[in-house]
Amino acid sequence: MEENRKINFFTRIKIAIFKLEDYGIFLGERFSVAIKYFFLLIFIMSVASSLIDTYDFSKMTNRAYQYITNELPEFSYENEKMSFDNIVEAYDEEYDFRLYIDTSETVNEETLTNYKNKIYDAKFGLIALKDKVIYITNGAEIEYSYAQLLETYSLEIHNKSDVLQILTSVSAGSILGIFFIMNLVAVYISNIIAIFGDLMIVALFGYVAARFCGIRFKLIPIFSLAIYALSLSIVLAGIYSIVYTLTGFVINYFSVMYLLIAYVYIIAAIMMIKYDLIKQHLEIEKIMQVQKQVHETLEEQEKEKEEKEDEKENKEEKPNEQEKKEKPSLDNEPEINREPDGSEI
Repeated sequence: MEENRKINFFTRIKIAIFKLEDYGIFLGERFSVAIKYFFLLIFIMSVASSLIDTYDFSKMTNRAYQYITNELPEFSYENEKMSFDNIVEAYDEEYDFRLYIDTSETVNEETLTNYKNKIYDAKFGLIALKDKVIYITNGAEIEYSYAQLLETYSLEIHNKSDVLQILTSVSAGSILGIFFIMNLVAVYISNIIAIFGDLMIVALFGYVAARFCGIRFKLIPIFSLAIYALSLSIVLAGIYSIVYTLTGFVINYFSVMYLLIAYVYIIAAIMMIKYDLIKQHLEIEKIMQVQKQVHETLEEQEKEKEEKEDEKENKEEKPNEQEKKEKPSLDNEPEINREPDGSEI
């Protein structure tokens, strides 16, 4: 137990990914150790993902600033109404972002639906109308009125110059720092919720697989094994998230492969543990056989020792009996006449 406590985090990852034969050491630990490892692994992957998201956000905000400065037409904002001189349609291929600005007095439903459908085909986009802005991402729509936005962020904007002045006055470092913290919290919580669901599935699969292998695990040990079996999947998911953010590269059926890897790991771990149990059982039988042989040998030696002592006692008794036979008895000696014969006078 003391040895398990000394295993550091990165050694645990190495064992979880590359040393399936050592999974048995995790069964001797408290469940709280596996839980701490689980949350720390997700946190590290979330930090890495958030750093990449922040880097990507910095590029995107810089590009937006360049667009507003050089390409966005002049506008005016009065009485909670936005007014552009003409309709704006813009598309950024790298970020798959679409922008539509139409501040006409009346935008018919067909035109608005057309804008939305084009954004649905992209990653995300923005529609700016006369009195509100519509943000669309992953098929979800969020509407804000201009008055609501300006009041929320305590801003006062009347034209394009006011926007540029606000953008240049705000520290880019503070914006990125706030974005990183908020994104990290959101990513960490969403990862915990998603991966905890995967953990339940893998643990249930491992429990059934262990029964088929003839091993009866309690729920806590099987959950510990499931946590470590998910290690490679979690690391690969973090790497995939980073690659997708930077390049947009998509791996089809990644979620299926993600769980399949965990299934393979937990089955392999259970088989290794079963092999160790069989090996320990054989070793115990060998030890018992050796102990039995030693016990029988000691009994034989004790018996031989007793026989030798009996022989020695018999040898000592035989000479004594012979001496008794050879020694004349006082009872057989001739009697001496001790009566006075008259010579003493």
